[in-house]
Amino acid sequence: MFARLFKTLHLSRGQKAVAIAYGGVMAVSSGITLMLMSAMEGAYAIPPEPTLYDNWVIIAGGIASGVALYMSRAWMGRRGALGFARAIVAAIIVTFVTAIIAGTLVSPFYGTLVGPFVLVSEFMAKPLLAVAWFVVLFGAHFLIAILRAEEEWTRTSKAVSHLSSLSQANLYRHTYRH
Repeated sequence: MFARLFKTLHLSRGQKAVAIAYGGVMAVSSGITLMLMSAMEGAYAIPPEPTLYDNWVIIAGGIASGVALYMSRAWMGRRGALGFARAIVAAIIVTFVTAIIAGTLVSPFYGTLVGPFVLVSEFMAKPLLAVAWFVVLFGAHFLIAILRAEEEWTRTSKAVSHLSSLSQANLYRHTYRH
């Protein structure tokens, strides 16, 4: 099903990777947001049939993480140790911006202030939840790196495409076939 959708959209390998990264981060964020809200509301917070409010909490968590990941996209997907260090900073930024935006969408004034504190306290109480969240964010980092490598290759191939194969091999240690 997804293969047909991606084929219809004519996405490159890197664009597919970024779409998967956004989908994964948004799905996990939606689940974590629902868990946090149900933990705040008590044991019987989620009824057998979800209410409009429960659906809104799920949607708000997804929207918040999508916006936060979009805001920090320049920090993610870089190569090397410095790129990984930037990804760590970006993951922390995405976490707190997601908490602020989701808190604001769920409960406009109260949630803006309390959202990050609830998230940190829940991560401290359930460290596996924090590990799962950061694994998904670092997975997104590596998926975004695929797009960056693709863009770099495209940029490089356009720059040397007018050179002969011999010049490409001598100057750049690789060849591009047309």
